[in-house]
Amino acid sequence: MLPPKLIARFAVLVVVFYALLMIPWSGLERGYAGVFRAGGGALFSRFWFWPSGRVRFLDLQSPTLAEDLAAAIKRKLPPHAKIAQPEGVKDTLMVLMKSHSGTIGQLRTGSRYIAYEPMAAVIALSLATPIVWRRRVWVLAWGLFWVHIFIALRLSLTLAGEFFNPAKKYALGHASPFWLDILKRLEEVLSDNPTATFVVPTFIWLVAVVGLFGWSAWRSKPAAADERTTVAETGR
Repeated sequence: MLPPKLIARFAVLVVVFYALLMIPWSGLERGYAGVFRAGGGALFSRFWFWPSGRVRFLDLQSPTLAEDLAAAIKRKLPPHAKIAQPEGVKDTLMVLMKSHSGTIGQLRTGSRYIAYEPMAAVIALSLATPIVWRRRVWVLAWGLFWVHIFIALRLSLTLAGEFFNPAKKYALGHASPFWLDILKRLEEVLSDNPTATFVVPTFIWLVAVVGLFGWSAWRSKPAAADERTTVAETGR
């Protein structure tokens, strides 16, 4: 078991690193949100196994949002068309389309809540981990890989709930009430619940540490210190 002082130091470092990553968000938002939208657009240009389903990610705060939306759907917007407006931390508009369908769906999301916060949590946990730095880098790399899988899953659940809702004219398929309820519950737990933003990254970090180095990783640094002490005493 780790010494209480080491656990306390780890907890403090996690909070410090996370705060350092979150404080400059106002300056990072535009650049990160752009990367988020570019990644989302590339991943969901076709909705998984349904080529007729397409998603476009637009800047919800753009002054030319109407023109951007018209370019995304490749046709002029009808007069008095309703366009989603920015709301709170939501900075991204997801446009859902189906081939040969004139109806589109509009969903708002926020790059900070959906993607940046869980990524920042993984980075903070990895950097604060009480193991040697070389191992921290490996934990960070694996953690970032899996946290982006989690981000893609969050978006997929939100989009699937819309694309398979029979009430939508752009639906790719008509899911039964049972499966719609499953999708809704998964979305509530993994996408809408703020707790998942921190719980899932913590689980990813823990699996990365243990999976890469085993439980003995926690003792790597103290063990090295104990070994040096033993050698010094033997030399005397």
